[in-house]
Amino acid sequence: MPRPDAVLLATVGGHVGYSVRPSARRRGFASDALRHVVPVAAGLGIERLLVTCDLDNLGSARTIESAGGELEGELEGKRRYWIRTGA
Repeated sequence: MPRPDAVLLATVGGHVGYSVRPSARRRGFASDALRHVVPVAAGLGIERLLVTCDLDNLGSARTIESAGGELEGELEGKRRYWIRTGA
């Protein structure tokens, strides 16, 4: 039986989440974290990661795109990106 929150997570949550405190932003921490998660996911057999960000969070959108994220579209106030892991 799927988790009760599975539909919500599949819609706006994604596989990966990150947050960087304001005083530490623009130092590459989110990019490094995302870059390290991709091979871990590949090792688990996950072929694509869903990563979302708020529509107005351009910094996060750039981070996801620099990690290879391909924009699928927008839904429920979120940008939805897929990152291929190479698995």
